Amino acid sequence: MELRKMLKVVIRLPGGKATGKNNIVQAIINTCREESILGATVTRCLFGYGEKEYKPRALLQLKDLPVIVEIVDEPLAIRQVLPEIKRLVQDNGLITVEEVYAI
Repeated sequence: MELRKMLKVVIRLPGGKATGKNNIVQAIINTCREESILGATVTRCLFGYGEKEYKPRALLQLKDLPVIVEIVDEPLAIRQVLPEIKRLVQDNGLITVEEVYAI
């Protein structure tokens, strides 16, 4: 079994900005598909805090719940797509990149 070094990009977005009129999440996923990124997962969060606190009662307003997008691929592929992701997100969220290992 050989471990492959990969990069994981995690994008945290406020719900309203992530899926509103200019759907950032869909644009990120489309970019990943166009660039043949190995995988991307979108998760809508139930609650948490950052600039704003999100509580379980917010379930009544699903569009306002935070969104997390995770992208995993080889370092070269991630480095190529990262500038476009940053352009799409701008100052609307937080982007982190970490080294991970996959089997």
